[in-house]
Amino acid sequence: MKPQYPLFSQVALTEDLPQYHLKRGDIATIVEHYPMSETQEDGYSLEGFDVPQITIEVTASQIMLLSDYLREEAILSKFRNLSKHQQKQLEEYLDSLVEKDQTAPVN
Repeated sequence: MKPQYPLFSQVALTEDLPQYHLKRGDIATIVEHYPMSETQEDGYSLEGFDVPQITIEVTASQIMLLSDYLREEAILSKFRNLSKHQQKQLEEYLDSLVEKDQTAPVN
């Protein structure tokens, strides 16, 4: 099932959009949703990048809910503060969790 973000949700960009001079993490509001077929990503129109009267069109993979983005950034900040040894240990642990999840039987 494809994720769908509700209209008027605040979202953050997940990648730079140099053609608009926007950076990963820039925040906007969804003002329109364009549902697509199962083989294509849904599209969204965004406004509010501190640029009045500009609407940007993106795909679903180019945005995430602001709350999810902030949580992800907080986790990455903690990761960056770990020693290299601790980062390696955490990466190994995360790899084992992913592997365990992938091999778990589906109910």
